[in-house]
Amino acid sequence: MKIKRLYIDNINSIENLEINFHDGFNIICGQNGTGKTTILNCILASFRRKRLGTLNVSSMKYHGFWEVEYYKDYYYQNRVHYIHKDDELSKVDSIKGDKLINSNYIISFSVNNRNMNVQYYGVNSLKRWLYKNYYKTDLNYSKEFNFSLVKECFGIIDPSITFYKIEEFMDERKLNSDLYRTNNNFTYELFIKNSKGIINIDQMSSGYQSVLMILLSLIKKIESLSRYGTNVHNFEGILLIDEIDLYLHPEWQKKLMEIIRWLLPNAQIITTTHSPHVIQSAKSGEIIPLGIGLNGEVHIRDLPDSSKFGYQGWTIEEILTDVMGLQETRSDEYKNAIKEFDRAMDNEDTKSAVKYYEKLESMLHPNNSSLKLLRLQIASIGGLENDKNS
Repeated sequence: MKIKRLYIDNINSIENLEINFHDGFNIICGQNGTGKTTILNCILASFRRKRLGTLNVSSMKYHGFWEVEYYKDYYYQNRVHYIHKDDELSKVDSIKGDKLINSNYIISFSVNNRNMNVQYYGVNSLKRWLYKNYYKTDLNYSKEFNFSLVKECFGIIDPSITFYKIEEFMDERKLNSDLYRTNNNFTYELFIKNSKGIINIDQMSSGYQSVLMILLSLIKKIESLSRYGTNVHNFEGILLIDEIDLYLHPEWQKKLMEIIRWLLPNAQIITTTHSPHVIQSAKSGEIIPLGIGLNGEVHIRDLPDSSKFGYQGWTIEEILTDVMGLQETRSDEYKNAIKEFDRAMDNEDTKSAVKYYEKLESMLHPNNSSLKLLRLQIASIGGLENDKNS
């Protein structure tokens, strides 16, 4: 199942917007207020009749709707859902219009929880799932294959690491605590093997644990779609991820994109991002750049042509300005200093030019080529005469 097209009319900040999606990765970017999360929520609300308070009729309008066109079971189909000003989703549980899309093959994934050691009622749910699902039950073909993917994830993130084992222990503290008396009295520990030997996963860096947590949670969600365990590698559904870069260092952002491509080669992934590093990792045609027009209307921005490699060779600054629409990458303090320097040069005011050059020198990277150009300009009006490098 794949989403082919989405049209939104008068929902939240979006007056009217049409988006055509690719079968693989779709990376939605844009400044705050462009409706990135609204797009994901419209898609999700087409599958699930649940209260979504973030979907409301645009101000000054009385009704809004969205239309989803999708490909399922070899047929193109579409659904229309609408809301009225007096019947917004923040006030009622129902969504009007055509019936919901009947499919479980859509996953909305939150990346907020990225700690392998998070406890729920005293039990780490992900570690417990790993143990119960793959150690305490009979493995059919799909589960056996998924377990091999689980173990492979450890080395995909870092080739020097391999999965070692996960164990169940009786937790004496829980046995003696009223809080956990009616719950599971066991705790679970996950061990890996690297150059230092066998260590607990909790000793790994937060970045490694974050990426691992995301991958294992995805496997868990997809496998749970069927009582017999869906083969994760063959998943051909839709994955929604809001802010895939959240809390991740740029190095891990790129790595996560690459690993998800490997883990879910047949899935359609629709995600939002504020990260130029995620965009730098995208392939040609995967970026959906949103912008805001002069009258406040949300639209898809025209991008500079990219090759089959997308923007993988572009600098971060080029992506920020030309792809993400950032007007200025420098601070106001820097812009004011360069403005005053230019004014001093126009007036041949050597003293002021040197003053602002020294300020710019302390702001810029030591190897920035702009410094050499600024020095040449000052030299042309007799500045920095006593500087041995002038």
